Amino acid sequence: MSTLAKMKKGDLAWLPSATSLLQFANEDDPESGVTCFCYPKTPTHVLVLGEITDTYYKIEYRGGKWAVPKHYLYELQEAARHAS
Repeated sequence: MSTLAKMKKGDLAWLPSATSLLQFANEDDPESGVTCFCYPKTPTHVLVLGEITDTYYKIEYRGGKWAVPKHYLYELQEAARHAS
């Protein structure tokens, strides 16, 4: 897994446990303020929905759209995608 590659919409990523997930008042605008946050208790795979500024990725987690700081999200390598 690697955090160096830039992820794009549709990529699968690895989300470690206790990572800060945020929802903003205006979905793609961090300047609008945080309205909700959570810290997943277990690591999991998530779907990347796109980028929010240079700081965040938008992801799908448990049926909701969340922002996660880019440095917390890990790209899955090709071998890991086909391991299951």
